[in-house]
Amino acid sequence: MTLATFLKVNPPMFKGTTNPTEVDTWFRAMEQALQAQLVPEEQCVEFATYLLTGEALHWWQGAQRLLQQGGDPITWDAFQVEFYKKYFSNSARTAKELELLQLKQGAMSVSEYIDKFEELFRFFHMCQGALGDFEEWKCIKYEGGLRSDILSLVGPMEIRTFSELVNKSIIAEECVKKVTVEKGSHRERMHTTLSPRTE
Repeated sequence: MTLATFLKVNPPMFKGTTNPTEVDTWFRAMEQALQAQLVPEEQCVEFATYLLTGEALHWWQGAQRLLQQGGDPITWDAFQVEFYKKYFSNSARTAKELELLQLKQGAMSVSEYIDKFEELFRFFHMCQGALGDFEEWKCIKYEGGLRSDILSLVGPMEIRTFSELVNKSIIAEECVKKVTVEKGSHRERMHTTLSPRTE
């Protein structure tokens, strides 16, 4: 595998950021590109670090010197540890976890709530590993943040498959909207028939 071949898939560059979501998104995109191109393990670090620019490149030059002191090649796992240590500190991860624990739908649509929930959930330390191990917890946490009008429709179903729960909450939101519109037009008709005519 050559670097030129790998670069044909247009893997993203990384210049450094303090936004944990951007950090994690870049790293995951890089892993996906490396796997898709079947890049051998021993070339992964070389190819990924070629895409570092600006501040991230300066950081890597220093980190690389420290990691290579033993003379052994730098493994992908070692790179990942250093990368996350630098760009996604434990305090940033803890902040994301707390944000998830406190997340409420509020004025967001169900779709917006799902996007925010999924973004934060991927950082939740307790829920790393096989999906089956934490799917029930994920469903309970997701339900706990739903607005009461939607929760009252999906909660009694006790759905513990996340994709099904998401689908049902989208349907519930549509039902709530429909009821609200019908109530509004019913009120309008009542108001029109009850209001006295002015001659």
